Amino acid sequence: MEKELETTKYVRLNQQIQPHFLFNALNSMFGLIRLKKYDRLEETFEHMVLYLRSKYDQEKTLYTLKEEIEYTNHFLAIQQLRFGGRLRVEWDVEDGIEEILIVPYLLQTLVENAFKHGIENLEGPGIVRIIIQSTKHRLSIIVEDNGPGFAFNPLEEESGIGIGLNNVSKRLHLLFGEEADMDFSLDGQQEKRGGRVIVSFPKVFERVELGGGKYNEHSHSG
Repeated sequence: MEKELETTKYVRLNQQIQPHFLFNALNSMFGLIRLKKYDRLEETFEHMVLYLRSKYDQEKTLYTLKEEIEYTNHFLAIQQLRFGGRLRVEWDVEDGIEEILIVPYLLQTLVENAFKHGIENLEGPGIVRIIIQSTKHRLSIIVEDNGPGFAFNPLEEESGIGIGLNNVSKRLHLLFGEEADMDFSLDGQQEKRGGRVIVSFPKVFERVELGGGKYNEHSHSG
């Protein structure tokens, strides 16, 4: 019964993150309309349709990193149309790890957070860096931006900015327990200005059971 309750909670958390993306994507489209960039709307709608078409099977607890990158690229394409030349996205993805399984919308949520609380608060050029690396037993995903950074831990209730990040954190801990980790670089803790979120969890290639207990791990060297 406890396992079934955890599974139900996980599925509900997965469902919550979908309208969150749609709301922000529609806001991006409205932004294009306000700026009278009508020529970009068609391409924006195309990316939206491709994203919705590839919406994951809700019975899956995890998706491949390759699939997650595809979803995130649709989101980034919409943002690129919105911000134009003042946006630069930098990818650093280790080769040979595209079949590792991750929580659905994890990467896209981290990137969306970089825009909402970072890039959108800038008047000048915006930079988003996405770094995905693995060790022998773990996968690490780092998303950085050159925005104002975090004054508070986004997972703390009083910060008021961590809805999507809280969702990701809860789903990670339902799957991996204490083996999942999410860290933030706060103002004053780093030399460079900007937001930085680091997520790491066990590297797996087969579906996991909830609770961090039993998962089939096939390690890569690294």
